Amino acid sequence: MRDPFAAVAGAYEAWYETPLGAHADAQELTLLRRLLAGEHRGTVVEIGAGTGHVSRALAGDVGRIVAIEPSPAMRAEGARRSAGYPIVWVAAAGERLPLRDGAFDGALMVAVLEFVDDPLQVMREAFRVVRAGGWVVVGWLDARASWTALYRAEGDRGVEPWASARFFTLERLSELAGRPPEAADYALWAGPFAEPPFEQAEAAGRRAGHPPAFGAARWRAGSAG
Repeated sequence: MRDPFAAVAGAYEAWYETPLGAHADAQELTLLRRLLAGEHRGTVVEIGAGTGHVSRALAGDVGRIVAIEPSPAMRAEGARRSAGYPIVWVAAAGERLPLRDGAFDGALMVAVLEFVDDPLQVMREAFRVVRAGGWVVVGWLDARASWTALYRAEGDRGVEPWASARFFTLERLSELAGRPPEAADYALWAGPFAEPPFEQAEAAGRRAGHPPAFGAARWRAGSAG
C-alpha cells in the first residue's frame, strides 16, 4: 500500500521549528487544550498520530496515550521522539482499530481525516473505542481557508502528502459523526505567507474576514448530541 508520508517523515517536524510553523502550532494546541479542559485524565487513543507531535504536546493534559499510526516511517520517527513519554505505539489503520469497544476515555484526531481512505469508517471507529461519556476531539484543516487553497495547489502538482488529501468543513464532519459537536472553535486567521509579528497578522486576517485555517470540535461518546 502506498504511503504518502514515507518521503517526508524524517523532516516532518522541521515545520514546527520555523517562525510561522511555531506560531501555527501554538494556535492549534491552545485550541485543542481549550476543548480538552476539564476532561477526565485517563487513557486516550490518538488516531493517525504521525510523528507523535500532538501526543507529546498533550500527554500532560490527557494522560496515557495509545498512538495509532499506519505509516512505518512516521511511526518509527514518532517512537524515537516520544521515548520517555506515556505513549504506546500501535501499527494500524484508523478504519480498523485493533482495540476493544469502549476501552478509552477519549479519542483524538488532528489533521487525520484529510488523509484516510474512508473518513466515515474512521469516525465510526473513534466513537466505538471510547466509553460512554468519553470524548472524541477532531482537529481539521478547514476547506475554506487560504492555507488549504495552497495545499490543493501543491497536490495538483503531485506533491505529497497533499496529492492524497481531502479537506473538510465542520458541517461535513458533523455529517460523518451523525450529529453536531457539543463544542467547536477555530484558530489561525493569519495566512500561509504571514510574517512576524504574528499577532498583527492574526488581527488583520480576522478584520479581512479570512476563513480560519484550523478548526477543532468535541463530541460526547454515547450521546445523541
